[in-house]
Amino acid sequence: MKKLAGILSLVIFLDFQIAITSAQPFKQYEQTWESLSKHPVPEWFQDAKFGIYAHLGVYCVPAHGNEWYPRNMYMEKDAANPNSTYSWHQKHFGDQNEFGYKDFIPMFKMESFDPAEWAELYARSGARFAGPVAEHHDGFSMWASKVNRWNAGEMGPRRDIVGELVREIRKRDMKVITSFHHAFNIQGYYPVKEGWDTADPEYADFYGKLDSDKAHSRWLAKLKEVIDAYQPDQIWFDFGLAKIPDKYKQEFAAYYYNKEAQWNKPVIITRKGDHLPEGVGVLDIERGRMKDSSPALWQTDDSTASNSWCWVQGLNVKPPVEVIHVLIDIVSKNGVLLLNVCPKADGTISDDQKKILLEMGAWLKVNGEAIYATRPWDIYGQGPTIMKKGGGFLPSITYTAQDIRFTRSKDGKNLYAICLGWPEKSVTLDAVHIKQAGPAARVQLLGSKAKAPYEIDDQGKITIQTTSISGDLPCKYAYVFKLSGFDLEADPFSKAQTISLKAAQAVLDGDTINLESKNGSEDNIGFWDRTDEGAHWLVKINEPGSYLIKGSFASLAPSKLKLSIESQELAFEVPATGGWAKVKQVDIGTLQLAAPGIYHLKLYPQAVGYNSVNLWQIDLAKTK
Repeated sequence: MKKLAGILSLVIFLDFQIAITSAQPFKQYEQTWESLSKHPVPEWFQDAKFGIYAHLGVYCVPAHGNEWYPRNMYMEKDAANPNSTYSWHQKHFGDQNEFGYKDFIPMFKMESFDPAEWAELYARSGARFAGPVAEHHDGFSMWASKVNRWNAGEMGPRRDIVGELVREIRKRDMKVITSFHHAFNIQGYYPVKEGWDTADPEYADFYGKLDSDKAHSRWLAKLKEVIDAYQPDQIWFDFGLAKIPDKYKQEFAAYYYNKEAQWNKPVIITRKGDHLPEGVGVLDIERGRMKDSSPALWQTDDSTASNSWCWVQGLNVKPPVEVIHVLIDIVSKNGVLLLNVCPKADGTISDDQKKILLEMGAWLKVNGEAIYATRPWDIYGQGPTIMKKGGGFLPSITYTAQDIRFTRSKDGKNLYAICLGWPEKSVTLDAVHIKQAGPAARVQLLGSKAKAPYEIDDQGKITIQTTSISGDLPCKYAYVFKLSGFDLEADPFSKAQTISLKAAQAVLDGDTINLESKNGSEDNIGFWDRTDEGAHWLVKINEPGSYLIKGSFASLAPSKLKLSIESQELAFEVPATGGWAKVKQVDIGTLQLAAPGIYHLKLYPQAVGYNSVNLWQIDLAKTK
């Protein structure tokens, strides 16, 4: 094994210093963050894009509030509120000193649980990895554990739920995830009061009241037991991991990652926030996502329901279109979606949640080429619907047919433009600049055999005509146009670094030059008839580099102007646009801005060849 550990696999490091690899043999890791942070992200995980897990546990029995019922039923501070979980529990099951959370376990039978049916549903949904919540905050293990006497093999269902589901998932060629939330169990999850079972030493192991060393050793032992018994491909952690001492986390991560050589397969850990050092595992964002594309792979855990992670009465199940659009947005930003389902305590999944999964499967069957094994493009998307911020616990967003997300094939030969609604007549890909259309260039609507007609204007903008292919659409919810055979690039003016200088922000130098508005549209600079009059702006540059500059003009005749920043000057010509309100974006040129700071941008007519123009804005886009 020492000789094997000395053979290093070929690892390709991307510019963001996170490795994506499927190369073997596997490295051996020491119990240090320095060693563990060098673990590469498996290529299978980057390719998978979509996985499923399920919050199924004793907390599903009361089916009230949410998965935090085990804690909330003991929150005595809420006793005066008749709508609290504390009061609801007393009304339906009696006082907490008479009926504690442990007393739900015999009622948790899962009598209708069919792991083959679950795994088949997951496979039909298009998931590439799946698995169970192995243990939630409540402390009840869903596998047949020898470490924890409170487990599904000996109590409640009296079945190895994790083992049965893992076997069926692997039969369908999916990777396996097991999620762990058990760290918070030993960090004060259960309130304690004299007379309650949470204060009884007999149940200290269940309610997380053991001494620190014993509790942390048991936390680790549960993980090792699941690793050895079920060989999960991904282990996912909830937020409580932050307070686990490093020595236990390091021992776990080394133990798990060093199984790769024994199992001959790569594995991965996913974590919340900075609960593990960067590089030790992939970041997971709860019920949220990135605002922009990330160079590093990341994952979101989200749910089929908006109000709970587990089955409750009054579960608010999302419409399929919302979940599919979230998947597309996540993948375009270099993310992976881990979708939760909320089964009932009898082991069944409700029809409305099944519908979400089956609709996702139907969409992915047509459009999976634009999702699986893709990579993020230079720009994640375009359109009017923009997230105000990234992060967790974000509100629902409704997208339109004008919202487009981009992915690319792994070999870079194909670009996929995913419209989050059907564009009735045409769609222009403003974020795409076509440098050249090769002899085999084509645009195809995935799921359709017909070529999609398109036009490319003199600015390199491609417009896809959709009228002729609207009759028999191949799917619902979102539509993918595949561009192949084009030499193309991202329009730098579609990127986040673009700086727009509006006409209304300009300082105008002259007696006649002035602002005007046409038909209620945005202000433009007009009445610009004299060569000794001009406009200037102060522009803040945060990142030095090369900046491409364009302007939005209208003119009745060709007109020559000059733009300067400090000692650099660009001479350019505005063509006749055909009318004072017919705006055309004009290439001005490129300037080098060597340092961050405030720059003075001036725009004036040339002495010879100037004719009156209207100007709406100047745009600067960083290209290098």
